[in-house]
Amino acid sequence: MSDDLNAVQDAVAAERRAAKTIELGAHRYALIVSVVLWIAYLLLPYAGEARGWEALMLGTTSEGVKISLVEAISAWLALLGVGVLTTATIVMRRTALALVAWMMTTVSFFANLWGFWYRHSAADGAEIGMYVGALSTFIAFIVYCQVALRRSPEQLAAAERVREVSGQLDHVGVLQSEAATDVPAEENPLLIDNRRSQAASRHRRQQEDSDDN
Repeated sequence: MSDDLNAVQDAVAAERRAAKTIELGAHRYALIVSVVLWIAYLLLPYAGEARGWEALMLGTTSEGVKISLVEAISAWLALLGVGVLTTATIVMRRTALALVAWMMTTVSFFANLWGFWYRHSAADGAEIGMYVGALSTFIAFIVYCQVALRRSPEQLAAAERVREVSGQLDHVGVLQSEAATDVPAEENPLLIDNRRSQAASRHRRQQEDSDDN
């Protein structure tokens, strides 16, 4: 039985190790495109004469372009979600990094949509860099929606191994239970102890009855 338990524990540990790695497949190239677009966004005009990297600075740029709080938040989330974590996900394929990047790029993309609405009423309208930045976070968002929660072949194989070993362990337990029920009553320690307890109880009652008489 201990060997079976060890096999189950090993199978569960293997499944957990597999879950730490994300399977990107061909989506890896889409994430690379997202990172390249994000780099281009930093260099292209964002609004008026301001470049994309200047959206990281809340307030008014040196060119006199006012950057709103939501735009700055979107820019910082894109920096972390695409520039840092997506790049790390491409290289390291760690599930934890991908999940955090997914969250950040999602918020950044929808915050960027608000930025377009803001730019319609601002003195400096949206330039090509703002569209490129939105496209970068949108691509990353779509890719992560498809791969972040999907199981890799290694995970599927490990999960199948867990089910297989657990099934074997359950089968062993059933066999042991059946073997225990086949033991004659006089050889079953549980039944022996129970009979002894019942006999002692009857003896005490008989003594009490004799004392009353």
